[in-house]
Amino acid sequence: MTDLAQDMARDIRHGLDPVLFARERLGFEPDPWQGSVLNSTSNRILLNCTRQAGKTSTTAVLGLHTGMYHPNSLILLFSKAQRQSSELLAKIYGHINTMEGPPRLVKEAATELKLANGSRIVSLPGDGDSIRGYSAPNLIVEDEAAFVHDSLYEAFLPMLATSNGRLVLMSTPNGKRGHFYHAWAGGDPKWQRESVTALQVPRISADYLEDMKSEYGPHKFAQEFMCRFVEADDQFFSDEAIERAFSRDVPLLELNF
Repeated sequence: MTDLAQDMARDIRHGLDPVLFARERLGFEPDPWQGSVLNSTSNRILLNCTRQAGKTSTTAVLGLHTGMYHPNSLILLFSKAQRQSSELLAKIYGHINTMEGPPRLVKEAATELKLANGSRIVSLPGDGDSIRGYSAPNLIVEDEAAFVHDSLYEAFLPMLATSNGRLVLMSTPNGKRGHFYHAWAGGDPKWQRESVTALQVPRISADYLEDMKSEYGPHKFAQEFMCRFVEADDQFFSDEAIERAFSRDVPLLELNF
């Protein structure tokens, strides 16, 4: 087999196997849960992860693989603030700069990368106005989804209707409210759910976790490192009561003068 034929065969294997792509092209060895996400065929994925679990690294590989092996694809990266979504884009750009056989870029900007095959990877802040002008994405990644306003989620969901695109919501918990919590707790089988606590991450030491438990207190520690949807210990009203107070389903009282 000629060198060109070998390269083509390897590229086909990488296109079919994102984990192999990560190992051989990016020098990235995924943890078991990361491999499950990268090789998933699900169109809806929820990542409920501790800090420093590697969820950004995972979705950066997924975004780059989608852009390279699905020509003319659109990948949108959302977060609460532009800075956060730009960090995810920067991670993708870092992979391109260091990988073996990188794709050729025709546009390099702080908020957008465009590949020569027509694919675009765009980072956006978490507000509804930011998505105007974008349609039919192949992949949407929402970072820190528990902290992004529900109006953004409601705004970008219809965009996936015509493309049958993939949606990944990743976050640490932020109480029992919002679209991330409801998707996680709702039990809808269309979602692939991955929960990764700090105890499952070998890079996080037991000594560090003990320090954080003392610093954060039990409730915040459970949320930040154990992936639990908890209410703050000093919260006067429960999250459920607060959410009911803003429900549109509550009938208006009839006033008689």
